[in-house]
Amino acid sequence: MRRAVAHPVAAALALFGLAACTGANGEGGAAEEGKPLSSVRADAFEAVWSQSVRGEPGTPTVTDDVVLIPHGHLIDVLDGRTGKSRRTVRADPADQIVSAYLTGDVIVTVTRQDSLTILQGFDFRTGRLLRPEPYGRNEIFWLSGTPELAVTQRGIAVSYDGHIFGLSPRTGKPTWRTRTECDSALHEAAVTARYLIMLCEGGSENVIGALDPRNGDLVWQAKVKSLGGRTTLSTAKDVIGVQSQDVGIRTASFTLFDESGDHLADGTVKDPVGESRTVGRVGDTVYFHDGRQLHALRADGSPLWLQDAPPDLVVSAQAVISDGETRTRQSVQRTGVSVITDLSGRNRAVLPWPLRGKLIGMSGELLIIRGDEEDGARYTALRLARRDLEVPALGGVAPSDWPDACSLLSDERLNGLGENYLRLPVDKSRTVFGVRLPHETQCRFATESGSDKDIFQITVQWVAADSDTAREISASDLPWDTGVKRLNQSVHLISAPSGNDQLLGESAVVASGRYVIGISAPKNENLVRTIALLLSD
Repeated sequence: MRRAVAHPVAAALALFGLAACTGANGEGGAAEEGKPLSSVRADAFEAVWSQSVRGEPGTPTVTDDVVLIPHGHLIDVLDGRTGKSRRTVRADPADQIVSAYLTGDVIVTVTRQDSLTILQGFDFRTGRLLRPEPYGRNEIFWLSGTPELAVTQRGIAVSYDGHIFGLSPRTGKPTWRTRTECDSALHEAAVTARYLIMLCEGGSENVIGALDPRNGDLVWQAKVKSLGGRTTLSTAKDVIGVQSQDVGIRTASFTLFDESGDHLADGTVKDPVGESRTVGRVGDTVYFHDGRQLHALRADGSPLWLQDAPPDLVVSAQAVISDGETRTRQSVQRTGVSVITDLSGRNRAVLPWPLRGKLIGMSGELLIIRGDEEDGARYTALRLARRDLEVPALGGVAPSDWPDACSLLSDERLNGLGENYLRLPVDKSRTVFGVRLPHETQCRFATESGSDKDIFQITVQWVAADSDTAREISASDLPWDTGVKRLNQSVHLISAPSGNDQLLGESAVVASGRYVIGISAPKNENLVRTIALLLSD
């Protein structure tokens, strides 16, 4: 099952005009060298609240009103607008809450208890455990395998191998049982705000249906054309999308429905790549990502616009917002960033976040970002605000404030390393988030002897507004699960796990004044440590 969550409402996100927009390709420019930069009225992300939680993190749920954050045997219920705690839900201290969902006034958890994984229910208002016995213990036991869980606003459904049964949110007892309406095996399942959506495989046609978790009734069913290849299902709060590829992956077709089963739109895709995703609906316009491009279509099926876009998107009442850029070797230690596209498709802006992390949902007008920490995770709410910024894509920092990466190590310090190092600026490293900078942001250092173990690279990942922000960015969302060592508050060493292509060997991230700096040396961890300490505050 792709997702077993109650979808957050895609509520209004105040976007006050993209004054510093770029074209459809997302490329912007800076002022010519020597000419002053004019200040524009533009949007920027700012943090509204931030909360750190300790313990092994579970899968959170974000709604319009609250954010449920499981960690260890606890669930923090935070007010989505303020980040203040409404209450803390406590399971048995020996338990590990894997995920938490909200249905009506009940918090449903997937809990790891010794060697078992069980379902539990807690009263949302009081935090009280509703039933000592696990939900559906007898019903789940007879399923020979791992059942799939679906939680919506209307209740709980559990499915496995063609069987589906419903559980009462408050008692955990079974309320109905049925089989899927598939003639063949259930191919995929997902949820909308209210329903469990099932996709059944067929020959020339697939069948999609919506089941009500309250009573097990099949609310609606429709046939969808199959091209013979891979078929995928994706859902948003109130929109369902099905995309089918041909056997040669040369063409794909997609069909969109609303939650009530009304047919909304069809489309075709040439040379499909990646995973398709149903983004959502605003008024009479639906948004669908085919794996490469974002489609905006009227509810009557007529296309409005089409353009390249990152795949992980949310939609508000004013804009489509991406979850950052594709992670590359150059950007893994940069700050988070979103591509903002207004609903007309005419205006785009690249706006950085004041931290790194993963967009996990929207609570009202706020984007909720999650980032890993050494002993837990940090959750931060961001909103778009109106500010006077010279270059919004750089967070208001002028391009001239970005240093030359090759100059960060003085001649004295470089000579102190011995080996007669040469500075080698990296071509095409002057552009960050579409803005042309006066200097290269990457510099390789190699010895005249050409020994591989002495090669290292320095990258200016980001220039923050102040040194405190630089330290916060440098320490946010590091890969603690694969190996991070803190040398001091400004230096973190990162070990590349075997087979990881995101980091160039051993590396470090350093906060040096306003600068966030990345250092890598494929074959010399000691050299990384030495350079990092030289550059740190």
